[in-house]
Amino acid sequence: MDAYFDSGVLVKLYVLEDNSAEAAHAAAGVPQIPLIPLHELEIRNALRALEGRQLIAVDQLQGALAAFDNDIDTRRLFRVSASWSEVYASAEDLSRRHTADVLCRALDLLHVASALSLKCVAFVTADRRQAQLAALAGMAVTEL
Repeated sequence: MDAYFDSGVLVKLYVLEDNSAEAAHAAAGVPQIPLIPLHELEIRNALRALEGRQLIAVDQLQGALAAFDNDIDTRRLFRVSASWSEVYASAEDLSRRHTADVLCRALDLLHVASALSLKCVAFVTADRRQAQLAALAGMAVTEL
């Protein structure tokens, strides 16, 4: 796998948000984007929360979920499995080495550790702390 996309960036592909154009541009050059179960949960939940906050209408939610499912069905988003025991061990190591300085959240640690587990060399995010963590882990970072 070449590039790992954070869930927040992927959400921007399905609803219009700040940096949606930049997210689409970053994704355009990647033939298949790895998708782990954590992504699926976070993306669907984020879309539903946008509807719950009345930031998108019900029909927009349905359209976004359908587009997301289509990208999975066409393998644009490529479902992959990571070894969760490896991911958690790596996340703990990243936490021990970097959390005091970066102040990253547990989900940041899990995403960066997942990217490392999948042997991704690049990390795409819109989160400053996550970008710092991914860079410290040795990945090339694109921060939207």
